[in-house]
Amino acid sequence: MDLLRKEQLKRLIEPVPGPCISIYIPTARAGVEAKQGSIRLKNLLKQAEKELAAQGLKTPQLAGLLEPAQKLCENNGFWRYQGDGLAVFRYPETFYYYRLPIHFDELVVVTDRFHVKPLMRLLTEDGRYYLLTLSKNDIRLYQCTRFGIREVELPAETPRSFSEVLALEGIERQIQVHTAGTAVKFHGHGAKEEDEKENLREFFRRVDRGVREVLRDDRAPLVLAGVEYLFPLYREASTHPNLVERGVAGNPEGRRPEELQAEAWKIVEPHLRRSRLEAARRFEELAGSPRASSDLKVVLPAAWQGRVEHLFVAAGRQVWGSFDAGTLEVRVSEEHRAGDRDLLNLAAVHTFLNNGAVYAVEPAEVPGGGLLAAVFRY
Repeated sequence: MDLLRKEQLKRLIEPVPGPCISIYIPTARAGVEAKQGSIRLKNLLKQAEKELAAQGLKTPQLAGLLEPAQKLCENNGFWRYQGDGLAVFRYPETFYYYRLPIHFDELVVVTDRFHVKPLMRLLTEDGRYYLLTLSKNDIRLYQCTRFGIREVELPAETPRSFSEVLALEGIERQIQVHTAGTAVKFHGHGAKEEDEKENLREFFRRVDRGVREVLRDDRAPLVLAGVEYLFPLYREASTHPNLVERGVAGNPEGRRPEELQAEAWKIVEPHLRRSRLEAARRFEELAGSPRASSDLKVVLPAAWQGRVEHLFVAAGRQVWGSFDAGTLEVRVSEEHRAGDRDLLNLAAVHTFLNNGAVYAVEPAEVPGGGLLAAVFRY
């Protein structure tokens, strides 16, 4: 499966030349159902072709635009390695696809911007976290959602085992290691218990540097899995801003990643849900005041202006129409017409770009009973 980062989502959101095709399909990881993915993609490409032809694209243009995705349909090896859903994006200059650990309903959208709302569920506070397995013999980092798990490659210089650090440092004797201008003592194999702990702390400092390089400014929660005595040592070394207090206890070596993910989800779910529940409570408190609204014609201009702090939006639903950024006028179409945009997607995009929190949830989970609900900053 693929790792989707916020910067990749921002790249999809940026204005691009030409018509944009966004396709979402459910996929299977193995078995007979895995072969259905290529059939679904072919069918949605035919639908996209009809919409593009209705917009005036000629046959040579259509063939060139759809060719990369058509080749994907014919790549049998590609369909043997899938997640739970596939997202495909195409415009005249670029072709992107992501195999992701989340189920999508079949959907094709052809407009002047990519349709990214279904991806929001992977990037909101209640849907994504990281799992770091700790042992002296093996270090691994995973990206997780409630839907699945995939390993994330750490930088080459990140030590994967305690013995690797000892070997690199030549610790048959006490030596000095300089990090960030501070002298840190590494002690040899005959060290006392406290020296052993300090050696482990330095090992974890180096692991933490690799983890931070991968995660950068990603504030998704990080859960530890390992023998419990290692947890406080790693916490002392860690600089991650959202390290979860509890961890998955027990030696992770030899355990299936899916087992670890299932245990980690029980720990992290309340933590992940907290911000969403607080946002829902905040909406209910402010409902009926100028600080909250479920009216798309109010919320979308506020999202454009950067005033939306929290946005709940119904996943799998679309409201077609247009938005004039100059006049802030919102027009809702009775049916999907050429040139229309999904206005729910547009509200989510502008909230995300203005550093608001977006919660793409099931329609029944949107506070207030509508298709979206917003809490405003002011």
